[in-house]
Amino acid sequence: MVRLSVVFAVFSAVCTSVSLAQTESSELTPALTGYVTRVASNSDFDVNAIHVIQNSKTEITHGSIAGRTAGGSAFLGEQVSIYGRLDARKQTIQAKEIIFLSPRPDGLSGTAVIDRLLTSATNGQLLFRADGYLMQVHSSTKQAFSSPLTSLKDVQPNTWITYHGTLDASGHLTLDAITFSSNAISDREGKLLEKTDYDPSKVPPDSKQSVASKVLIGFDPKKVPPYDDPAMQERISRIGTSLIPAYQRSLAPQDPTRIDFQFQVIDEARFHDALALPSGVILVPQQVVKRLQNDSQIATVLADNIACVLEKQGYRLNPAVTTMTAVNTATVIGGLFVPGLGLTPFATGAAGKSIQTDLENQSGRVSLGLLHDAGYDLEQAPIAWWILASKPSHDWKKTKLPPRASNLYRTIGLVWKNYPDTAAGTNSSTTTSSTN
Repeated sequence: MVRLSVVFAVFSAVCTSVSLAQTESSELTPALTGYVTRVASNSDFDVNAIHVIQNSKTEITHGSIAGRTAGGSAFLGEQVSIYGRLDARKQTIQAKEIIFLSPRPDGLSGTAVIDRLLTSATNGQLLFRADGYLMQVHSSTKQAFSSPLTSLKDVQPNTWITYHGTLDASGHLTLDAITFSSNAISDREGKLLEKTDYDPSKVPPDSKQSVASKVLIGFDPKKVPPYDDPAMQERISRIGTSLIPAYQRSLAPQDPTRIDFQFQVIDEARFHDALALPSGVILVPQQVVKRLQNDSQIATVLADNIACVLEKQGYRLNPAVTTMTAVNTATVIGGLFVPGLGLTPFATGAAGKSIQTDLENQSGRVSLGLLHDAGYDLEQAPIAWWILASKPSHDWKKTKLPPRASNLYRTIGLVWKNYPDTAAGTNSSTTTSSTN
């Protein structure tokens, strides 16, 4: 999303590197390494949208991953390396050897909000979802609580955590240390919320930001009028509202941590994503809606932006970004960094790229939980970002797998393959085709 804050993250997965001619892998270097993007069986699947062709001589090696058995079906998001002849024009690879890769244990740390409990606290143990992961607290986990929280029994959704743990092959993040704290709104955050809170539907249709204003203060979302398409607006409001997590909907209207999300279609040709403000205002460019193929893909973009607001990316990471460059006059709006407009030109070093990658990765991971809870099709999530990363006139399958899609395939394969709550959603709109 083009967030009015700092931009997030992406696990940079190894994507396919293809030439226009056929290429043959060497004995040491695979012709293709990536993620399973379509699967019917272990003999009928695609990797990075490249169809894998096998024969009786194809050698297959299986990594020891939870839920994976030799001869069993490949699964969406599984990482694979393939040796053989790659034909980029036909988007096929004649496989000599297929290696299903096992993920290595990965040490992770971060700060996030708990958006769902999967078990209740029992004997010093608790399973919950936060930061897009299933996190497991054991009796051996080093635990700390900030007042008024005193024990695991006080932990509920809307609780903030700082954590460190190891992500295993089953997709569970086993925690060795965690701190729990309540969701408090500081004076600085309160001012930021007030400054970015407005009714986007009430912006005058002839409102326009001057060139001088853009130069002096940067992009001002409050000058962007709504797009005049009632049917599209109703669709966006319906999908966006369905994605708001249950814990947020259950908060009292006067609770300062309640976010009153507003979804507004706008006409901003330069945006290839929605724009989220810390107050919960989410602006959705009409061309993004038109390019996507169904409600699940549209929900992906909205869920990503909702996740940015829930994780307070604009508030928490603003100080780190604004200190990265002295040339930030035109990229800060009322104390807010506009990543899509200002981060790339100025923060070209490793620090800026790392922040952008981390932000997009986090919002992507968290968005999958929102999509799941609302009953949308998770398989459509990476496709949405793949479509938006491609040129409108090109087939998205022929575009190199973009980092945001790669991050989602990896997360689907690792976290959601063994997710304990796999009940089908009840949202009847998940396969509705776009008519806009």
